[in-house]
Amino acid sequence: MAVISSEMRLYSPEGERLYLSAEERQRFLDSAREEDREDRLFCHVLHYTGARPSEVLELTPDRISISEKTLTFKTLKKRKTDTNGKSKLPQFRTIPVPDELIDNLDLVFDIRRIERQGKNSHLPIWTMHRATAWRMVKRVMKRAGINGKQATSKGLRHGFGIAMLSGEKPLPLNILRDLMGHTSTTTTEIYLQAVGAEKRKLVMQAWN
Repeated sequence: MAVISSEMRLYSPEGERLYLSAEERQRFLDSAREEDREDRLFCHVLHYTGARPSEVLELTPDRISISEKTLTFKTLKKRKTDTNGKSKLPQFRTIPVPDELIDNLDLVFDIRRIERQGKNSHLPIWTMHRATAWRMVKRVMKRAGINGKQATSKGLRHGFGIAMLSGEKPLPLNILRDLMGHTSTTTTEIYLQAVGAEKRKLVMQAWN
């Protein structure tokens, strides 16, 4: 039987939800509008990619494709050595994002100009410290009225995973695995646990 890491828990030992619902994710986006434009975009990238804050902080202009509308992240949580103890090459994953997000990244960080000049394209576009990013996300959550164990960047990441499986055309597990940066679909399957509950909630809201 596969062992699921503590990162992949969707409920606390007390049964508290550790992921954001669709409604909470929208409130997070709405709340982010009150932040400075750079911080607002950071929140939007978290929301639309399911990436970890540390991965977003490493995003560079040369990993933003304006033509293909994708962001490429270095996956930080995968093991750095193989089963024989040998160092593994860094692993990356590419995630499609909405056109509007790409346009806003270009407007705020001048991605096209950096691309033309070929200077600083390898430098991270955000310069804030990881702790600063964490506090900012918590501030946006609090303003959105999102309280509890799910009110974290990890809760937002889990919410992304569930959202990708909850739509009318859910993603195949192998594609979601690649988007999330998981090693195997066994890890990704945990999101199926919450899909049924989220669908039922949506149906009940429709009846009410």
